[in-house]
Amino acid sequence: MAPVTVLVIGAGGAVGSALIDVLIPDHRAGRLRLVAAARRSESIRALCERGIEVRTLDLDEAEAAGLGAIQQVFDGIDRLFLLTGYDVRMLAQSKAAVDAAMAADVSHLVHVGVSAAPDTTIVHFAWHQLIEAYIERSGLGYTHLHPASFMQNLRLGIEEPGVLTHFVGDARPSWVDVGDIAAVAAAVLSDPAPHDHRSYNLAAEAASLYEIADLFTEITGRPWRYESAEPEVFYERMTAAGADPIYMACVRNVFERTRNGSLTDPPITDDIHHVTGRPATSLRTFLQRASSLGLGSRRSSARAVRPAAAGCGPRTSGR
Repeated sequence: MAPVTVLVIGAGGAVGSALIDVLIPDHRAGRLRLVAAARRSESIRALCERGIEVRTLDLDEAEAAGLGAIQQVFDGIDRLFLLTGYDVRMLAQSKAAVDAAMAADVSHLVHVGVSAAPDTTIVHFAWHQLIEAYIERSGLGYTHLHPASFMQNLRLGIEEPGVLTHFVGDARPSWVDVGDIAAVAAAVLSDPAPHDHRSYNLAAEAASLYEIADLFTEITGRPWRYESAEPEVFYERMTAAGADPIYMACVRNVFERTRNGSLTDPPITDDIHHVTGRPATSLRTFLQRASSLGLGSRRSSARAVRPAAAGCGPRTSGR
């Protein structure tokens, strides 16, 4: 029997690339066939160098030329991982991906949404929930992943060694390691049946930025402090770097409501342990690992968006 084929959409991003890392050993052992989809040329090159098939995919092409413009990317796919970009186009992009998956007889879809209350009024959280509602009515097998704040994003708040900047005041948001999201996704994609029609809330623990700065001090042996900044500062920086202003206004609202206490994260569950069979990565473990890799030694900067390039492998989207 031929191994199942798994397509990872968003393979060039933080979660998608971590998922590729987890799935590659099974791909090389012949337990599954791994296919990556990406849009940016640098992501495509990096994925090609890892010896897997890469298909160029720009979901916006479906709007310009119809579903047929992307359909061949989904040909032969059994299971699909879906994570789209961070702007309002995610609604149409996700719908196009789901429709193409239905036409290709994909059996199971793993979607990355967001950790939020069912009756959330946060706009971009609602976008995720609308996408999930469309997935649920599609007839596809599905699993929804609802991650909390990424631990990896803490590096964006390090503008100089010893200073951690964030925008939620003294609130205690929930945190998750991207590697744990990838591990859960890989487990579901490898054996979807136990997880069909399930939603998993992915968070390890809650902690304030003051607590995280104290952890950094303990781990590194150097003094760290937390400086609370206004959410408007975040919005101005991100939009100046080219981020979608509508989406970033939603994130600003999350920060404002988190700091004033009108928005809190859902309760932390043991879903990561339940799915993967191992405990969730703690902030301490993550920061120890990040410190050993030099987190905080240099300032992070926003990456510019690059144009798509031709993919490698037998099939790419029609350009």
